Amino acid sequence: MIACIVSPYSFEGSILRLEEVVNAAKSFGLKSLMLADQNFHACVHFNKICRSNGIIPVHALRIDEKIFYAQDRDQYEELIKAYNESSQPKTPWVNIDSVKLIYYLRESDYEAHAFLCQLLSVQPKKGAYFENNLTDVADALNCKPYDLKVQMSFPKPEKGWLRNFSKKVPPGYQPRFESEVEIIEKMNLESYFYTVKKIVDTARSMNICVGPGRGSAVGSLVAFILGITQIDPVKHDLLFERFLNEYRQEPPDIDIDVEDRKRSMLIEQLIRVFPFCAQISSFSTLSLKSINAEARRLNLTIKDEHIKLLNKLPYRRSVHAAGLIIANEVLNLPMVRDSNFRILEYDMDSLQGIGVTKIDLLGLTTLTMISNMKKTLKIDSVPVDDFSTYEMISSGKTTGIFQLESLPVRSLCRQVRPQEFNELSVLLAINRPGPLIARLNRIYAERKRGCNREYHEDLFPETFGVVIYQEQIMKLAMSMADMSPAESDLFRKAMSHKDRLIMKAAVEKLRNKMIDKGYSKSFVNELANILIQFSSYAFNKSHSVAYAMLSYQLAYIKNHFPKVFFQHYIKEHSNDPSKVFAAVQELRTTGFEVIQPSVNPVDLKEDQFQLPMEAIAGVGSSVVQLCQNRAPFEDIQDFAKKTSLPLSTIQRLAHAGAFDCIYHTRENSIKAFNSFQKGFDPSLLEISTVFGKRESRFDTNMTHIDILKLEEQVYGFPLTPFKTYLSRKFAPLSDVYSYARTLPVSVNIEKGYACDSLSVIRIRENLQDGEYLIILRANGSIEAHYDLSQVKSIVYEFYGCFDEKDFEQASEYEDTQVVLLGKKVLINSTRPRLESYKIRVISA
Repeated sequence: MIACIVSPYSFEGSILRLEEVVNAAKSFGLKSLMLADQNFHACVHFNKICRSNGIIPVHALRIDEKIFYAQDRDQYEELIKAYNESSQPKTPWVNIDSVKLIYYLRESDYEAHAFLCQLLSVQPKKGAYFENNLTDVADALNCKPYDLKVQMSFPKPEKGWLRNFSKKVPPGYQPRFESEVEIIEKMNLESYFYTVKKIVDTARSMNICVGPGRGSAVGSLVAFILGITQIDPVKHDLLFERFLNEYRQEPPDIDIDVEDRKRSMLIEQLIRVFPFCAQISSFSTLSLKSINAEARRLNLTIKDEHIKLLNKLPYRRSVHAAGLIIANEVLNLPMVRDSNFRILEYDMDSLQGIGVTKIDLLGLTTLTMISNMKKTLKIDSVPVDDFSTYEMISSGKTTGIFQLESLPVRSLCRQVRPQEFNELSVLLAINRPGPLIARLNRIYAERKRGCNREYHEDLFPETFGVVIYQEQIMKLAMSMADMSPAESDLFRKAMSHKDRLIMKAAVEKLRNKMIDKGYSKSFVNELANILIQFSSYAFNKSHSVAYAMLSYQLAYIKNHFPKVFFQHYIKEHSNDPSKVFAAVQELRTTGFEVIQPSVNPVDLKEDQFQLPMEAIAGVGSSVVQLCQNRAPFEDIQDFAKKTSLPLSTIQRLAHAGAFDCIYHTRENSIKAFNSFQKGFDPSLLEISTVFGKRESRFDTNMTHIDILKLEEQVYGFPLTPFKTYLSRKFAPLSDVYSYARTLPVSVNIEKGYACDSLSVIRIRENLQDGEYLIILRANGSIEAHYDLSQVKSIVYEFYGCFDEKDFEQASEYEDTQVVLLGKKVLINSTRPRLESYKIRVISA
């Protein structure tokens, strides 16, 4: 009987690992194996493993009770063609009864197989293990080995297409443009650039916002001239050789960012534009955590040895987040059935293994936001030298700013303190685990402030002697060791390697060349130490510059048009209450009164910001559009009649305050909703009382705490602050969240809510009602608390490197203590921006 392997990629409960199956076949003396899945997901992987182990791979397709197999490459092509057409292959076949389908390696593996079958809702197969008495399939069916390589090429432009763009090259850039073109032509990559440009041009023709660039491709002048990227690599001192050079073995990689909400629309158009265009598959795998979670869900016990058998097996197929395959002719590759899109069954690794190059097209929420904001403002671009925008970033006030939104990076903003675009790029490059662990941020910040002069000022002057960018290493190799640009990239790769021996060998080559050129041994040794210590943390400057442009554009719009910025930001993140809460706090810090949404249009003052209705849980854009189309509304009855929305949605709107525009107060709005819910008409009340008849009003006596509780339910956080009369005020409550800083705040605490009149939050700690000074962290937890009446003032005991820009004006009750020339100095009404301080409370 012939052994037919069923791979885990069939999603029928197989727990076979192909490497182990091949080893078992070799131990049984078999010279071939057949793969008989009902799809083609595993074919390339199976082919590679078999052939590298001297086993002949036989590919088959299982359809109902028949197993169609390929004796050679032509028949394999026929299997794929028939599969894509949902027809019966014109190849030999055997009946399923004449083979043994193998789902697990050993008989003892059955329990693990049965567990996976339960997860996949399929029937387990008894006795479907690999035995040492099976027929060699290649001999029995006269099958030969063959590879699965595909002849794929991109759409080709007319001859000399690329050189036609030389007329668009700015003065002085021509030599570099010609040099890049020569390398591109030498490596036969003109059609690749042509294809990528066509994708970008198609997107722009559809008014889809395209990113300024991503990765090392931003260093290409050709890509910039073609409009593929939007960053001038000469102006920003970027290197083409970091992207492409004669020593590069792998295909180039130009990733394209577009608006996330329009990505699928663009792909649909690309399918019409190109002869062949398809997305690719990817596979989710089981983990130890997910296996245990599923066992609990199914109320099953599973042994440790069976968990090991299941760990990292493919569990479900999905679509790769970015990858596209584009070719100048239709490729006979297996396509996913019953899909609205064209999706290949092969994954990224399989496609690379058969010589098919993907292009990554990524959807970016940031681009959607930038595009929508610019349309609202009717602007096409923003200046990149706006001082106040850099000041805002340097303060850490970066809610909603691409790459700068997390709590730790806001502290980093104040530390790095970017004052112009290149420093913003440095900030993004440093904000990664490696550089932060190596404390490059601290070294950079201290040198920038002049506290640390222990470095050679001629080395990496752009970044105060700190190796931040990979391109810096390449330029060093070119300028000091006379390496060619292509050689410098090889040196950069060696220096980026985590293997210390490889790094030291590369540095030794540089050392010898520099000494031969006459550099002193002390200087060379100093340089070598810097490279060995920091070069493995160096980042791709081209990518950093491109993404800094996105960060800056958002920051500029936020700084100059905060209302527009937060309207779009809150709508985009309406399903994340933590982001909406952060936006509300920053709006208050900026000076806006944040008011609740409204079902009717209301006139806003200049300093008022109205939350969009999408901020209310369960209220999506379709509901908002319906309300806008049917407004204005006279009362809740009129609203319900015009919109026909569910009672639960109307209730959420009432609790959120959306009817306050009609009823003036939240209490009246909720009374009106309760009456409507009970079918009571308030207009009848006046008539009935004339005749001495009493009617129930469904009275609701609400306190401000009741309102806050309702707001928590519909927004995910309390919105409406209550009045407080505090004897001393320190930092505003909203500043803690807006700047992500630990600050002293005076609040009135009532029933678990802390308020300073401008903002209100729910506190986690169990504190009795009263007036407090709380030391509040950015994550909302209280570090310490004091009876406010017993507090006289605050002293920030500051330590570390600083200059005058690291301090800001504070209340009259706040002072900062610093050490100058060995003496403690008190700076009145001042608060440090950097986190290097302890808060000391002075008692009254």
